[in-house]
Amino acid sequence: MNTTTDTDAFEAARPDLLRLAYRMTGGRAEAEDIVQDAWLRWARSETGDIQNPRAWLSRTVARLSIDHLRKIKTRRETYVGPWLPEPVVTDMPVPTSEDPGHSIEIAQDVSWALMTVLETLKPEERAAFLLREAFEMPYPELAAALGKTEDACRQMVSRAKARLRDNRPRFEATDEEHETLLTAFADAARAGNVSALTRLLTPTATLTSDGGGKATAALRVMEGAEEIAKLTAHIAKTADAFEGETVPLRINGRPGFLIRTPEKIEVSYSIDVEDGRIAALYIMRNPDKLARLMDQPLGTA
Repeated sequence: MNTTTDTDAFEAARPDLLRLAYRMTGGRAEAEDIVQDAWLRWARSETGDIQNPRAWLSRTVARLSIDHLRKIKTRRETYVGPWLPEPVVTDMPVPTSEDPGHSIEIAQDVSWALMTVLETLKPEERAAFLLREAFEMPYPELAAALGKTEDACRQMVSRAKARLRDNRPRFEATDEEHETLLTAFADAARAGNVSALTRLLTPTATLTSDGGGKATAALRVMEGAEEIAKLTAHIAKTADAFEGETVPLRINGRPGFLIRTPEKIEVSYSIDVEDGRIAALYIMRNPDKLARLMDQPLGTA
């Protein structure tokens, strides 16, 4: 192994590998562990025989991620309440495109829209979609990497693209719209103003809160503006969910905010916007997933 050259090749690929592992697993710590494992394998390999280091590394990270998801399958199935990916700070907005399979967009996208769709896919389907659309891996190579036929890989990618298309917001909102709605939502919640909260939400809005059995959170996905507004006002008054310093930051590519006390981060809030109102609200209260939220933005290490 040519230490300097091969280390440079790995470090150049590291940001994309972290994003791939995070989108496969939904956890930053898991992503970092997987990328570190990939580095150890890279260091032990005859890298001079590898014609495309980025493709080799992405395949390795995908396989390690699949193995990881298989190992934690039972843990996910017994999770208390709705499961959300670990929120991450991103230093760039989520790119947008009319084509949900556009490689440039997928290569940078860690949005809730993408992450929630990926969670509905089997590990091999996630890997097929990401390797094909983010890393532009040819289907013969993809089939060899996953141990599937080319037709099976094409079907997995097609299904994933269709689900992403169906679950993306119909209209992309600007950062300013997100920030205005987030500020209005926080103000209305603190005031316990159910009517104002209801007006901020689409009639079919959803609220997904992840407490992991370690913090107060709804045990199911809530649906409907009025129900969400009542629950939000109740939690704001009884669970101190809005007590502390409000810190705006970009979470998973979109403006969001967290609330922290001197001791810890209490909660993070993110939204999807549709037609000028909040269509989906994501609340993270699991302290294990909040502990790293102020760390260096994902993929910039």
